[in-house]
Amino acid sequence: MKKIKPNILIAIILSIFLIIKITTKESKPEFKFSTTKITSGEIVESVVSSGKIIPGEELKVFSRLSEDVYKAYAVYGDIVKKGQILLELDSTRFQKELSTKLKNLEILKIELEQKKKKAENDKVLLEKGYIASIELDESENEYKIKSLEIEELKAEIQKLEQNIIDTQITSPIEGRVDYINEEAIKEGKIFANVWLYTISSGHKELNLSLSIDGREITKINVGQEVTFSVETDLNTKHLGRIIKIVEPIGLKPNINKSPVFYEVIVEIINSNDLLKTGLSVDATINIQTKNNIHKVKRSALRFVPPEGIKIRKASNDDSTAGVIWVLNKDNSISAFSITPGIKDSEFVEISDFKKIPEGADIITNVEIINKSKNNGFSLPQPKRY
Repeated sequence: MKKIKPNILIAIILSIFLIIKITTKESKPEFKFSTTKITSGEIVESVVSSGKIIPGEELKVFSRLSEDVYKAYAVYGDIVKKGQILLELDSTRFQKELSTKLKNLEILKIELEQKKKKAENDKVLLEKGYIASIELDESENEYKIKSLEIEELKAEIQKLEQNIIDTQITSPIEGRVDYINEEAIKEGKIFANVWLYTISSGHKELNLSLSIDGREITKINVGQEVTFSVETDLNTKHLGRIIKIVEPIGLKPNINKSPVFYEVIVEIINSNDLLKTGLSVDATINIQTKNNIHKVKRSALRFVPPEGIKIRKASNDDSTAGVIWVLNKDNSISAFSITPGIKDSEFVEISDFKKIPEGADIITNVEIINKSKNNGFSLPQPKRY
C-alpha cells in the first residue's frame, strides 16, 4: 500500500474544510418594508372611557321625628312633585300640646299687659312721691319676667309647629320614587333619622358617571363634549357635556401606588326614552381638534430597526424628540428627528420635519424574508409611543 504524501494529505484536508465552509456560510437576511407617507388633515384627540347612566339628581329622604305612621301615600315608581307628601306621621300629640300652649300664651299676654300698666302707674306715683323707688323696681322686674316667659313659650310653640310640619314627609325634588323603606313603614313606628325614600330625577334628567384613569385626568376639563353609546344600542351616538370632576377620597399618592381613577360626571343633552338609569355606556371625551396639520401613522414612531439593516443616517438618541425612519432607494434607512403633537387612535401630529425629503417613504414595519438558521435573531421590542 502506497503512503499518501504529506502535501497531498494537507490539500485534501483543506479542500474538505473549504467545502464545509461554503455549505455552511451564513446567508444575509432580506427585509420587506411597510411604508407610509406624511399627510395633512385633521386629528381629534380624545380619551376613551366607560361608565353607566345615573339620575341627574338623587336625594335620600330621612325622618326627623320618632312617631307612629298615620298614612303612606307614595309607592315605588311614583312620579312625585316637589313638596308632595310621601308619608304622614301621627301629629295628634303635637296638635294637643300646641293648642294648650297657645291658650297659655293668650293668658300670659293679658298678664303682661297688666304688669305693664302697673309699672307705668308706679312710675307716676313715684314721681308724685306716693311710693318708694323699690316698689317701682319690683313692678318693672315683674314685667320683664313675664316678657321672658312669653318669649320662652313662643319658642316652644314654634318648635311644636315645626314638629307638626315634620310629621309630613315630603319630596325635596320633582322626580321618581326609586326606593322605599317598606319594612320601617309597615312596622307602623318611625324613628328619627331613618332613611325612608330615595327620589331621583331619572325620569327626566340623566347624567353619566365615567371612570377616568389618573394618567389622563389632566386632559379633562368641565365643559368638554362627550359622545357615547349604550349597551342596548351601540350604533346610536348620544351627546353630553362634562359638568363635574370628582377626586378620589383619601388619596395618598406617596403611599398608595395602585392606579388612581377619577369619577367624571357628564350631563346628557337631549335625553330620550332609550336611555335608562343603570345602563352601561362606552364614551369618548373630545379633548381637542386640529385641522390642516401634518401627520403620520403612529406605528412609524414605534419602529426600531432590527440588526442587519444598512443604516445610512443613525438616530441622535434625543429622548425629547420622536424619531422616524425613511427608506432610501438602495434599501438603506435614515433616521430623522421630529416633534410629536396630539394623536388619535391611528395618527400622530408631527412638526419640525423639514429635513425629511418630500414624498419620502416612512417605515412603519419590517418583515424578515430570509435569515441564517445557524444564527437566529428576533426583533427588539419597540418603544411604545
